[in-house]
Amino acid sequence: MVTDDDFSVGEQHPDTGPREMYALISMRMYKVSLRWIRNRTTPLLLSLIALFAVHPFFVKGGGIESPLFPLLLDIVPLLGILCVGSWRQGLVLVVWALALVVAAGVLHDFNESAIVRSQLMFGFIGYYATAIAMLGFQLTHGKSLLDDRVIGGLAIYLLTVVLYAMLHHHISAVNPDNYTFNNAPLALRWNDSLYFSTVIMTTVGFGDIVPIGPWARAAAMLEAFTGVILLVLFIGRLAALPRSGSTQSSGHH
Repeated sequence: MVTDDDFSVGEQHPDTGPREMYALISMRMYKVSLRWIRNRTTPLLLSLIALFAVHPFFVKGGGIESPLFPLLLDIVPLLGILCVGSWRQGLVLVVWALALVVAAGVLHDFNESAIVRSQLMFGFIGYYATAIAMLGFQLTHGKSLLDDRVIGGLAIYLLTVVLYAMLHHHISAVNPDNYTFNNAPLALRWNDSLYFSTVIMTTVGFGDIVPIGPWARAAAMLEAFTGVILLVLFIGRLAALPRSGSTQSSGHH
C-alpha cells in the first residue's frame, strides 16, 4: 500500500535536486509495484471479475450457453489454490476435478442438463466449497501481505457467489417451478443462476427472479446470511490481521 512516507521524500531530503528527487520517487513507486505483484490472490480475483464481466459472450442464440463457461468456472478455484496454497492442496483439487470429469463422462456422457440434475452436482459444489475453505485457511494462517488478504477475501466472496449459483442451477434443473420470472416458471441457465446468486449475495433484491419452491427459498436465505457473514466478519478479520513481518520489524525499534 502507498503510505504518506512514499510522498514525503522532499521533506526527508531537503537538499535533494530535481533529478535525485525523481530517482527517489521512482524507487519508491517501484517498491510499491513489487508489493502489488506479490499479492498472490490478484490473478484469482481478476479471473473471477473477467468471467463475470464477459459471461454474455458465452451465451449463444436462443439462450443456449457454451459448455466452455462452466468448464472455466471449475478451473478458477485451481488457480487460486495454486497461487496461494501448496502443491499438495492443488493436487487434491486436481484429482477431485478429474474424478468429477470422469464421472460426468461415464454416468451422463457429458450431457450438461443431465449432470446439473443429478447428484453429481453436489460433487462440484463440494469441490468449490473445499477450494474456498483451503483458500481461506491459507489467507488467515499463512504469511500473506495485508493487501493480499483483503484481495483474497474479495475473491472468496465471488467464489461463494459461484458456489451458490451451482446450487440454484441444480435446484432449478430438478424442478423448474422452483423459480419464476414475471410469474412464469423459469428453468435457470448458468447466466441466470450467476445473476440471481449475485443479486442474493449482495442483498440487492431486484425481484425479477423469485424463488418460490421450499428448497429454492432455503438456498436463497442461506446465501443471504452467508453474504452478510462474509462481509461483516471474514473480510473484516482479514483486514484486521497484522502485516507479514510486522512483528519482526517492530522488534528492531
